[in-house]
Amino acid sequence: MDWKTVSDKIVQDDQNKWDQIALAEELEVAEVGEEVYPFSENALSQFCAKLDIPIRYFRRLPDEMKITVANYDLERLKGTSFLVRGKGNWIRAFLSSEYVAYNNSEIAETVQSLLGNGALTMKSFVLEETHMFLKIISEEIGDVESGLKAGIMIGNSEVGMGSVSVEPFVFRKPCTNDLIVSQEKSFRHAHIHLTANELTRRMAEAVSEGFSVASSMLDAFLKTREEPIPDPVETIRKIAEARKFSQKLTDEVVSSYLVEPEPNRFGVINAFTNAAQRLAPLQRIEMERFAGTLLETPLQ
Repeated sequence: MDWKTVSDKIVQDDQNKWDQIALAEELEVAEVGEEVYPFSENALSQFCAKLDIPIRYFRRLPDEMKITVANYDLERLKGTSFLVRGKGNWIRAFLSSEYVAYNNSEIAETVQSLLGNGALTMKSFVLEETHMFLKIISEEIGDVESGLKAGIMIGNSEVGMGSVSVEPFVFRKPCTNDLIVSQEKSFRHAHIHLTANELTRRMAEAVSEGFSVASSMLDAFLKTREEPIPDPVETIRKIAEARKFSQKLTDEVVSSYLVEPEPNRFGVINAFTNAAQRLAPLQRIEMERFAGTLLETPLQ
């Protein structure tokens, strides 16, 4: 994948998006009609949260009562302004007016300008309704014998579901696994307070630091081969049980271990990152983040 492919997909996704700042008294919930914009699931949850309406309660109300309750609370919040983010005829986010819109296109442009001259490879690109993630690998920072390389994952959410982020990770070429380093060592900034120029400066620092952290964690990951695990399968099952994984997912991790068995911490971690490849994109990233915590977590 290259930058043009990423750019084209973002441009296509940006079609028909719109934003509007509105006061509570300028908004009205009504029955479906030509001038009514339905909520996405995410936007409805945010709308209820802003109005302090329990979402589970709101969902089970008849339509007439939903309209009455919502409009009562909008009137109660008279003078409060909101940012409504839409796409076509849908409302995709209902946010505070203090929210600063760092769009996927702006993030991608910033990243491309920061990384354009380096020996880097675009590994993968995830673009969902709620999140965007770019994974980039350094061709200069790695261990040739093991096939490990340092990388960073840049994330964003245009709809209030996540911060702008730069997360270091380690890529294992033989099986294309990713191990995302603990979030404490990542850069994250909520969509408030920073200007675009300040964000670019912060991200430049975070990208440089991200590759440095990924390089050090690459060495730490290699050293996990020196830590024997007497019963890796039982260890995997105990970890999965503590994490409340489904039986199906637990079996997937065990099967991944048996494909490439190494009776040490490296083998256990690799089983989780390998199983992550069979999950949906956002679930995969969460599993890779979890695997990153296993670098230092007691396994016995």
